[in-house]
Amino acid sequence: MEPLVSICCTAYNHKKYIAQTLESFLSQRTGCPFEILVHDDASTDGTAEIIRSYADRHPNLIRPRFQTENQYSKNIPINETFNFPRAQGKYIALCEGDDYWCNADKLQRQISHMESDPECTFSFTNGYIHDASGAAPDREFLPYYEAERRWYKGKSARYELDEIARLSFIPTASIVFRTDALRALPREFREKMCQYGDLRMKLYLTAAGYAWYEHVYGCVYRENVSGSAMQIWNKESRCQRYARYQTVVEMVDDVDRYSGGCGHEGLQTVKEHYLWAMVHNAPDLTALRSGEVGRVYRSLPHKERLRCALRLMLPGALSAKVIAIGRGDGR
Repeated sequence: MEPLVSICCTAYNHKKYIAQTLESFLSQRTGCPFEILVHDDASTDGTAEIIRSYADRHPNLIRPRFQTENQYSKNIPINETFNFPRAQGKYIALCEGDDYWCNADKLQRQISHMESDPECTFSFTNGYIHDASGAAPDREFLPYYEAERRWYKGKSARYELDEIARLSFIPTASIVFRTDALRALPREFREKMCQYGDLRMKLYLTAAGYAWYEHVYGCVYRENVSGSAMQIWNKESRCQRYARYQTVVEMVDDVDRYSGGCGHEGLQTVKEHYLWAMVHNAPDLTALRSGEVGRVYRSLPHKERLRCALRLMLPGALSAKVIAIGRGDGR
């Protein structure tokens, strides 16, 4: 029997977590057949051996793929390249190897709504954030920022593009979408690199129809996991951060064109946020004063503009000292 759902899981050095992740898939109470596609990106800590043991026990459910060289480090999008093309299901569900599902009815509830309305192209749920370092207590995922609470409906509901764009983050492990909607997206989705893959997917797939929020706490997202994208990004140079933010700005413009402007106001909010981040990570004065980055820079208060310019004009230590004095906290 062909699967109705393809669960796509990416893993890299997740030895501590991957068994719980796979068990959370296997424990789903669902009336529909599903497959589990696991991609191991050349783990070195024993993750691959755990995946193999599960695949051996569940050969009709778990279809693993193992790399001998790490693909993420080559800027190759993992799911888009290795999991999505082999997905047989009408729907694709996501969960990374260091997260897990915590509600056995999560998948069925999402699929039931999507099956009832072919126009629904994207679905998500709430979840919990667990600090892997133990430094903070668990908390609910949505709304991620308190300022966004007015955009979070707190009940099962439809979200249009303008609305979902205003929720900065949703749990990746909660995402379910139509495979045919993914494959019908424009070439920009497939050909342009954007390291914020979840944001890109959320916006494009909602633009293709609408998003459905199923009000259930369906998953757990682990933050501060060693080797996560966030930890890697924190080590980037100013130039690398600027280039990463630029890909998001270009992606948002592409989504705006694809949607015919139907979510323009919300998309513009996303775009302005990343333009602001580009201002504060501009690699040189030319970048700081050019195009839309220059527009945002010129809209800043005088003192903030001065600080941005000083960071580029003066050596690092001297720049920090001058900026501190300007804030009144220098010594």
